[in-house]
Amino acid sequence: MLLIDFMIISFIIGFLRKGNLKGLSEIPLRRLEIIFASFIIRYMPLFLKGSLKEFASNHIIAISIISYTLLLCGLFSNWHIKPLRPVAIGVFLNFLVIVANGGKMPVSLWAVDAAGLQDYKADLFNPDYLYHTALTPSTRLAILGDIIPLPRPYPNPRVFSIGDLLMAAGVFILIQEAMLKKMSSSGKIKGR
Repeated sequence: MLLIDFMIISFIIGFLRKGNLKGLSEIPLRRLEIIFASFIIRYMPLFLKGSLKEFASNHIIAISIISYTLLLCGLFSNWHIKPLRPVAIGVFLNFLVIVANGGKMPVSLWAVDAAGLQDYKADLFNPDYLYHTALTPSTRLAILGDIIPLPRPYPNPRVFSIGDLLMAAGVFILIQEAMLKKMSSSGKIKGR
C-alpha cells in the first residue's frame, strides 16, 4: 500500500528533522475502535481458507461496504484534525469506485505494465482474487481506480489511485506535524 510507504518515509523524514514519536500519542484521535474494526473486517478474508474464503469472495461487496462505512465513520469523527481530511476524502473516493465495481478496486493494465508489475496481471482476471480486478471498458468511475503507475527506480513499484494519493499525503503531513510537536496547548495540531 502506498499509505504504508508514505508512513515510513514520513517517519524517516521526521527523525531527520529531529522529531520524535512522542507527539504521535498526543494526536487527539477519536473512535479508534471503529477504525480498527474496519481494518479487521476488510483484511480478515485474506487469511481465510476453503469454504470461508469462498464465502468472503461471494460477499466481497458487503464486506467492502461494511468496512469502508466503519472507516469513514471513524475518519469523519476526526474531522477536527485537518491532515485527516484528505485521508477521509481519499477513502471516500476509493469507496465509491470499489462499490461501483462490485466490491473490487479496478486496476489499469497499462499502469501495471508501466510499473513493471506484469506478473500481477493474471490475478486481475481471477474472480477469486478478493480486492482487485482488471480495469475494462465497462469499468465504472475508472478515473478513481488504480491508474497511476509508480515504476522503478522507486524501490517498491506499484499502481495506485487518486484516493490512495490523498490518503498518503494526509498521513504524511499528520506524522510530520505530530513528530515535530506542532501541537497547541489543547492537544490539537497547531493550525489544524
